[in-house]
Amino acid sequence: MLPTTRKKLRWKKEEIVAEYPLAIAMALREELGGSRQSIKRLVRWTGASERTVQNWLGGVRGPSGPHLVALAKHSPAVHIAYLSMTGRDNEVATDITASVALLREALALLTARRPP
Repeated sequence: MLPTTRKKLRWKKEEIVAEYPLAIAMALREELGGSRQSIKRLVRWTGASERTVQNWLGGVRGPSGPHLVALAKHSPAVHIAYLSMTGRDNEVATDITASVALLREALALLTARRPP
């Protein structure tokens, strides 16, 4: 029998597992609140059941891959929460700053008076 040469990579799965549902719950509650209307909205966005959405809002469970993509598509707060968990939230701030600068430049060009 050949010995296994595979090394086990250790990462802190427990921290990610505990942090993920709470981060998503906080982002959803911050943006939408916990009302019945927000639950219905999340059901429409993702196609998940109401009970599943209640678990997300309560921080009991986090959304699975397709549901997370749908949430990030509709909710900037979820998108930013996900990026901050991956450590890439600084890139979003840079993109937003660049976008604001471009919009201001475009607005200045559009509102500039043309000579007669």
